[in-house]
Amino acid sequence: MRNLDRVVNKIEKRIDKVDSIREKVLVESREVVSLCRKSIQLIHRNEHERAEELVNEAHKKLRMVYKMVTPHPEIVNAGFVENAAQEVVEARCILNLAQKKSLPDPDKIGVSASAFLLGLCDAVGELRRFALDALRGDRLEDADQYIDTMERIYDAVLRFDYPSSLVPIKKKQDKIRSLIEKTRSEVAIAACERRIRDKVDEFRSLLDSIEGGKKIKKKKKSRDVDLDIDRVW
Repeated sequence: MRNLDRVVNKIEKRIDKVDSIREKVLVESREVVSLCRKSIQLIHRNEHERAEELVNEAHKKLRMVYKMVTPHPEIVNAGFVENAAQEVVEARCILNLAQKKSLPDPDKIGVSASAFLLGLCDAVGELRRFALDALRGDRLEDADQYIDTMERIYDAVLRFDYPSSLVPIKKKQDKIRSLIEKTRSEVAIAACERRIRDKVDEFRSLLDSIEGGKKIKKKKKSRDVDLDIDRVW
């Protein structure tokens, strides 16, 4: 036991080093999340160029985070690192979809398969926002397209039926299904309201046409009476 202090001191130094790196990684991971969320807000405002700059910056920081944690698996498995990776995937997927591009390649982003899948699932929530924005702009066809994309993603991720310890996706799958049902219901209501509005406008036009016809006939009849009076004189 003469070496107890030496062994404990060595372990303490290692843990102190890991803890110091963990603190730095935590700060950088939060910055990654912040950049991604800002980029998504810009995407919704159609500021794609600026959004892409922020996504690229977030991706660069994420790669730096991975380099910092690679020698320390206890940090790699920390939730905040995976969460930052998911945010990058979500932002990149949303940007590509908004620009009518293909989804990004998981290998090029350089995240785990689990992080990519979960980030893709989170992108469905932003697609719902796009659909609601389209509804507010009375663009039902665009809203339907966003729902179609949501459903395609849902169908794709539904095939992953693995233990949560490997891919914790079950809750995400359930959430996507709920979002699709909710959004489809809102689009259906908006479509019904539009049809009612169109019919009301059509009926008003018909009434205006009938009323206009009556006025013309009345005016013509008045002229005929005037002509008859002239004949009498």
